[in-house]
Amino acid sequence: MGTPVASSDRLNVFLSHRYHSPAENQYFWQLLSSVEGVSFRVDEAVSFTSPVRLERMIREADGFVGIYPLPGGHREVHTLPTLRNESRYFRLELGMAVRARKPAVIFHDQRLIPALKAPPEVRLVAYDTQEINSATQSSVPAKVKAAYRSFLNDAHAGSSSIEVQSTYQKRRIGLIVSAQNQQLVVPTLPEMLHQYAWEPVVLPWPPRLNLDLITWLRKCDWVVIDLDDAASRLVAAFTHGQFIPTLPITSDAATRELGPAPSDEETLYGDVEIGHRKAIIRWADQQSLMKSLESHLKVIDEQPRYIGDADQAADYFSSAAKRSERVFLSYANEDGDTAADFSQLLNERFQHVFDYRSYGAIKVGESWMDSLLSGLARSAVGVLLVSEAYLSSKYCLLEARELYRAAVEGRAKLVPVCLERVELPDFLQGTQYRALYRHSPQAIIDELLSELAT
Repeated sequence: MGTPVASSDRLNVFLSHRYHSPAENQYFWQLLSSVEGVSFRVDEAVSFTSPVRLERMIREADGFVGIYPLPGGHREVHTLPTLRNESRYFRLELGMAVRARKPAVIFHDQRLIPALKAPPEVRLVAYDTQEINSATQSSVPAKVKAAYRSFLNDAHAGSSSIEVQSTYQKRRIGLIVSAQNQQLVVPTLPEMLHQYAWEPVVLPWPPRLNLDLITWLRKCDWVVIDLDDAASRLVAAFTHGQFIPTLPITSDAATRELGPAPSDEETLYGDVEIGHRKAIIRWADQQSLMKSLESHLKVIDEQPRYIGDADQAADYFSSAAKRSERVFLSYANEDGDTAADFSQLLNERFQHVFDYRSYGAIKVGESWMDSLLSGLARSAVGVLLVSEAYLSSKYCLLEARELYRAAVEGRAKLVPVCLERVELPDFLQGTQYRALYRHSPQAIIDELLSELAT
């Protein structure tokens, strides 16, 4: 059993990494933890990328560590556009760490050098991927440990400083809303924030970047800023530079008037292909604004994953390499043995698989039907094991209809698998299916994974 390092000054470090490289992540974690045990926290990215969530996590950290490998073997040649695409999440998170002025060290595949730029205070340690996969003597461990020790010295110095860096009040949200949108946005938006246990404060309009406003902004956990006015966009530039987590909102009317990407918005959020630009809430009416805000609130409040010992690291790095889509495995009780084969294969490749016979799928005391419907509603992939027994079960057909509806609405991918020669029900007629009497379970799951990757 792995044991955390007992230390009153154990560092809290944000770990930026590639989810689908478990071997490299484990390699570097073992090297780093051999120098000093720290508490790593990671963004599991179970839904969408929220810059507010990431900025809040990085703000709370004592330092920032990046492990940036590349997919494919060492012979693979990457063009600059490919390198930029592969490193887009790395650069988003590293940019936040730089704005937050956190001590940072990055261990990266040397082929990323053309695409990965950082200020001098960020330690960039390039490595040859052949060396970390080699059983022979390598220079990688020594230079990794040396850079990490220097990083730890800076992180400890920062965390023990008497200067108070976090003067904000947790759960307080500042709202800067332009005059033309106040009637629509206020008080509906504060009411929703209250429902999710946040404390909203509507800041005065028009904004003035004077001592009073700057003091208020720095007291906020994060802020919502309406980009429909030039004055508020100036404040957004200030909060961006001051590393005050910001959720921008803008109306469709303003987008039509100013164009799809006003120059100041492009300057603030346009460089990184993901993250800020896609996280701007673009709303047409009050209902669409509230719906989008609610989805962001749910993501922002998700707890980060904690890694404190070897067991937790091994568990996380292996599971993070799996696909994040939620899978619902639908089958008749009579086909349990075949379903067990599919369940095992799916659990090896996906983080979340709903199989009603799996331990913990339906918690003690929960309604069986409520758990079933909840699993159906959250699933992005439905695997139906169709047989005569399946077609005779009203519960199986209920599951099939719900998953079919989700597929028609574009919320899920449907994978019917005929376990024997049967005629599909009317609503599934015309749906592409797989046949177990032609393909193995492994081949069917491999085909599914290939389709999801495109």
